[in-house]
Amino acid sequence: MRHGFIRVSMIVGTAGLVGASPTAAQEKRGLDPVVIAEARQTAMETTSSAEVRELRQEMARLQQRIEQLEQRPLVEAHPPSSSSGASPSVSANGDNALPEFLKHFKLSTLIYGNWAYYPQTGWGPQFLTQINPPGPGNDNFNSFDITRTYLNLLWTPSERYTIRITPNIFREVGTAGAFKNSGNSSVGSNLNGNLTFRLKYGWLQINDALYKGQNIRIGQIENPLVPWEEDLYGFRFVNLVPLNFFAYSSTDLGVAALGPIRIHDTKYGDYWLGLYNGSSFHVAEFNEKRSPQGRITLYPFAKTPALAGLGFTGFGSYGYTNVAPDTKDAVIRRFAGLVHYSSEHFGLAFEFDATRNNNSFGNFFSGSGPLDQTPAQQLYGSILNPKAQARGYTMFGHWDIGNTPLTLFGMWTRWYPNTDVSHDPLDSDRVIFGVAYRANSWLRVALDTQNFIYLHHRPEGQSDIHAIFVNFEINYN
Repeated sequence: MRHGFIRVSMIVGTAGLVGASPTAAQEKRGLDPVVIAEARQTAMETTSSAEVRELRQEMARLQQRIEQLEQRPLVEAHPPSSSSGASPSVSANGDNALPEFLKHFKLSTLIYGNWAYYPQTGWGPQFLTQINPPGPGNDNFNSFDITRTYLNLLWTPSERYTIRITPNIFREVGTAGAFKNSGNSSVGSNLNGNLTFRLKYGWLQINDALYKGQNIRIGQIENPLVPWEEDLYGFRFVNLVPLNFFAYSSTDLGVAALGPIRIHDTKYGDYWLGLYNGSSFHVAEFNEKRSPQGRITLYPFAKTPALAGLGFTGFGSYGYTNVAPDTKDAVIRRFAGLVHYSSEHFGLAFEFDATRNNNSFGNFFSGSGPLDQTPAQQLYGSILNPKAQARGYTMFGHWDIGNTPLTLFGMWTRWYPNTDVSHDPLDSDRVIFGVAYRANSWLRVALDTQNFIYLHHRPEGQSDIHAIFVNFEINYN
């Protein structure tokens, strides 16, 4: 627009020189009237009326363009100040225009997705929820998957209460077939692997129940360990933490008390103690006995800067198999102990797990497993019995690479599903390693390799699982 202004000025100046009489200016310089007349005549002869008309038309076009450009700053003077596209003034006006009750709502989303390539397939647990690759003999299988889609709705009607509702996807898996809808007709099942929604979280929280920061939560809530450990690890969009990988659900129905452990305004840890149904949020509850579960995390050197991130965590749960009172149940017991260190750009943790009756055949082979009534199925079923005591060792961590948006991460787990079985064919190593790239505040992408390796290969047909993943996370709050 500045160049246009200069051009108009030059045209206007030229037109003025052509059309104006030089007499006044030249007479002030004391020129001879005869010379003045000759100069006027020369100017009139060198500038035709057609050129003057053309210059005036150009002036009119430029003036119209100037008027158009002068209207645009009214729209562009306040560019968007955030990804939402609304300027601060617009946002403020929008907030003031909202009904009072809407100001207490918060909406956010969390999405996990991936592309996975399996150079070698086999039987084993799901690498991520909603993923069921085929078993042995299907090497080079690959697929695109969506494994999580949270739509979080938080409502705080007052400072005293918070309500959360979170649906999430799950894949419908089962045997498709027809069912009768009358005496002489039937309808085909639509149970064909659709991704559909179910409730993941639905709870009421009483804030600052006993003291500031101490809350009571009731409903379909998180368990004490898994969500906390996912935050400690930081890469849930890539893989599951150990006990979650081996069947312990992250969510159940119950009531819990949670909060910080403070001494003289210094936080030395936190706790989560709850009473749960004991099975999982995605099955109906039949057992009349409830399951106490709890976690305590301590940071004993919280006031020492170099060691403030060094923590110790203990977790335990005690419950029963999900059968009705008229059926004999069996104890399910879990214990985990962790030593962990976290800083701004680095994290490392060591974990020990001990369980009883943690794995059934179905949840150990949640990815894919041997067919029913085969020798492999019968062998594995006998190992994963209600008295099986498992033991596991895990190390995981991450490291931010300098001032770049790249982070190296990894996890290794050694798992013994039944310590009473020598050379158990289900003894395994799980090895994960990769690099993550943070594109912005709400998007991360990771390239990683995930491997499930059996330590003792038997019976015939059993094979390891090796996969290459490209994972992404959208986390917009």
